Amino acid sequence: MMTEHPEQPEQQVDVAEEEVQQLSPEDQLRLELHEANEAKLRALADFKNYQRRSIENEARAVESGMVRVVRSILPSVEQMNLAIAHGGDEAVIQGFQMALAELMKGLAECGVSTITPEKGDEFDPQMHEAMMRQEVEGIETDHIVSLMQTGFCLGDIVLQPAKVSVGG
Repeated sequence: MMTEHPEQPEQQVDVAEEEVQQLSPEDQLRLELHEANEAKLRALADFKNYQRRSIENEARAVESGMVRVVRSILPSVEQMNLAIAHGGDEAVIQGFQMALAELMKGLAECGVSTITPEKGDEFDPQMHEAMMRQEVEGIETDHIVSLMQTGFCLGDIVLQPAKVSVGG
């Protein structure tokens, strides 16, 4: 038994061309104008999407580059903090403090901020890294007991979580 097949795409195109040829010349021009306007609008929309994606990609690339550079600098910041904390000669300590202050100022101008939780703040695993648990009177479970190392973030990206001890 033979079933009816829907028209093939080639047949549909032929039918559409026949219908267009039956239109008056003015109507054919109107149809062509309408199709050209639709094509123009599609091209403009595609171009706007391309521009938006390009801007987003550029912003991501810049942010990714900044993250890599800042992450490479952070160990130096920690070394300076350790030198200041354990240094002996006052002139050397002062020099490290000045250098660290300028470095931190430059990082802040690039959008880097510090993560410095206070004693008693609630532990946030997105921003803090628990190094140890301590039983301390007056500090609730899962609240900060002490800050061991400052953390850093660039916008909403945590570059290095703050290292803390947590009440347990």
